[in-house]
Amino acid sequence: MQPCLATLLASIVGLRKAAGLSQAQLASRVRYQPSYLSKAERGLLGVPSQSLVSAIDAELNAGGRLVELRRHAWLEDKGSQEGITWPRALEEVDTTDRRQLMVGGSAAAVGPAASPQPPATVPSPGGVGRRAGGGVNLSGRWWTAWQTFRDGEEIHSSQEAALEQAGTKIHIEAVTRGLSTEEGGYLWWGELQIFDEEIIMGWYVSSEGPVRSKGSLFLSLNPHGDRLTGRWVGLSYDGMFIEGWGAVARDEQTSLALIERLKKQYPRVA
Repeated sequence: MQPCLATLLASIVGLRKAAGLSQAQLASRVRYQPSYLSKAERGLLGVPSQSLVSAIDAELNAGGRLVELRRHAWLEDKGSQEGITWPRALEEVDTTDRRQLMVGGSAAAVGPAASPQPPATVPSPGGVGRRAGGGVNLSGRWWTAWQTFRDGEEIHSSQEAALEQAGTKIHIEAVTRGLSTEEGGYLWWGELQIFDEEIIMGWYVSSEGPVRSKGSLFLSLNPHGDRLTGRWVGLSYDGMFIEGWGAVARDEQTSLALIERLKKQYPRVA
């Protein structure tokens, strides 16, 4: 097991025991299956999902420390897969100052940075950081909006998602459901690849066992780097080959408005 992942898992177990909670009790509070949490704590799932760690962090009042440790573990894992050592893996992404992490809308101190600082960034007109010398940085919290269907009825849903970028690769993970479970809402995650700093392609899959939804994404990044629009296609509630418009923006209202704009701009596309 890699060092950062071991530190993350030991911290989760330590904080859980300090709170006097069993695995089953904590799993119930964060709304996960006890067996899933057990596997996560033992490292059988690799780096735990962002949604799970965020929920545990909030429940155990960790002040963002677990979220930060999870980020380090994720970067270490990605670096090892690509033959990049841990210090260099940190240099592959632009991050906010590691001494401050936004948790639940408030800044939580997580201690001084213990690793090299990322390349300098300058804000783009849309508020998205860009590496000095060029290169888009999409790491952070975004709002996604989707045109989908249930029982033949069109539905527009929105979900907050976390993006973590390493080079031209992006890990994306929904952190809110958007729709209720009864309405067909579910959590998901995926991997994306940036081409020519303009086209983003990848896939997504449900992170919830009973939900079989999965598919592919094709998105275009606008010149300011503050929104993405495109199409999704995949297995959904209504069938095997369902597709619709998708949009990603910094706020929920903009993401939903982009869906309406796409429908008007391309009326012949279902």
